[in-house]
Amino acid sequence: MRKINCIIIDSNEPDLEILSQHINSIPFFELSGAFKSSEDAVDILRTQKVDLLFLDIENSGISGLKFLESISYSTRVIITTKEGHFALEAFNLSVLDYLLKPLNKERFRKAADKAYELFSLLSLRDRRNYPLDEPSANQEYLFVTSDYSLVKIKLSDVTYVEGLKDYLKIYFVSQINPVVTRMTMKALEEKLPGNQFFRVHKSYIVSIDKIDIIRSQRIKIGANTVPISDGYYETFRQKVNI
Repeated sequence: MRKINCIIIDSNEPDLEILSQHINSIPFFELSGAFKSSEDAVDILRTQKVDLLFLDIENSGISGLKFLESISYSTRVIITTKEGHFALEAFNLSVLDYLLKPLNKERFRKAADKAYELFSLLSLRDRRNYPLDEPSANQEYLFVTSDYSLVKIKLSDVTYVEGLKDYLKIYFVSQINPVVTRMTMKALEEKLPGNQFFRVHKSYIVSIDKIDIIRSQRIKIGANTVPISDGYYETFRQKVNI
């Protein structure tokens, strides 16, 4: 596996230096940049592939949580902070880990190992050419990242997908709890076969086969109701011949 490309955002100079030293001590990490504000890091995040971002959620320039929401789902994030009260909201945004300052070398190594495990799985997925990039009419499954693992999603079992900021909930016929993954709706939509799934709202994709009732721009799937927005309604009507 190639080295994991890392950047840091932290306005505190001593903390920035300590974290840089920790990263440089890990053989499978490669430090590509250390920045004192999120504004300084925007260019590299837009123009280069950044695998892992170490983000001080308090000292990143703008609101750390707001900035976290704007980061591409393909960039994994490890939070570094002196405060623990951001943890719940941060993990709801699927951060990879949450490190409290002062940074402990042993704890940092555990976070690094967790990152290595995840990126090894992603690398394995790419080498095996799992069908994530080019959807086909007879595609049966795809893999998504959830809880630091690759989870196999059987498409025939999916009822609908709900988008919540930069993460998604994928609902199924055969299980109560959805799979939660950090991904945008657009990214997932591009991976799903268009003959099986259709986006009916900025926050919803439905499995056409699982639709029970369509009434007043509402779709009934089992006990759940999904709205159809005005912008998608006419195209959806054509899709299902109504």
